[in-house]
Amino acid sequence: MKLTSKSVYGVRALINLAVMYGRKRAIPISLISREEGISSLYLEQIFNKLKNYDIIKSVRGPKGGYAFAKDPEKVSVYEVIAILEDNIFPGKCVRGKGNLRTCRKTQSCVSKEVWQELAVKIEETLKGFTFKDLAKRAVNIDPKEKCGEES
Repeated sequence: MKLTSKSVYGVRALINLAVMYGRKRAIPISLISREEGISSLYLEQIFNKLKNYDIIKSVRGPKGGYAFAKDPEKVSVYEVIAILEDNIFPGKCVRGKGNLRTCRKTQSCVSKEVWQELAVKIEETLKGFTFKDLAKRAVNIDPKEKCGEES
């Protein structure tokens, strides 16, 4: 399974928002873009999709920006990645948007059991991380050690 930059950047940006949650102000996209090293145009596309699913909300005006629409404790990494990716599972035969079955051998495929078990583990793991949890971890790391692009 390989996630697209939408998910990687979306999760990083939401951690940034989660750190600021509770300060009763929206965060400008330009600030998140600068801190995370993500194009503000690309981040806007990601945020628009998350806004459609009520994960975040936008605030207009001079103190405008983005904020969580609900408590980050109630938003899992799984939920966000499932919104941003077409299929996060290790095979189209296992699960996808609309539960598509694209393989001719889906009824007789023994290896499907492996992919199903892996899909369950991926989902369990991603559901185990909330943005509140990740925000707590983020405030305890050295800013020089923040994750960025891989070399």
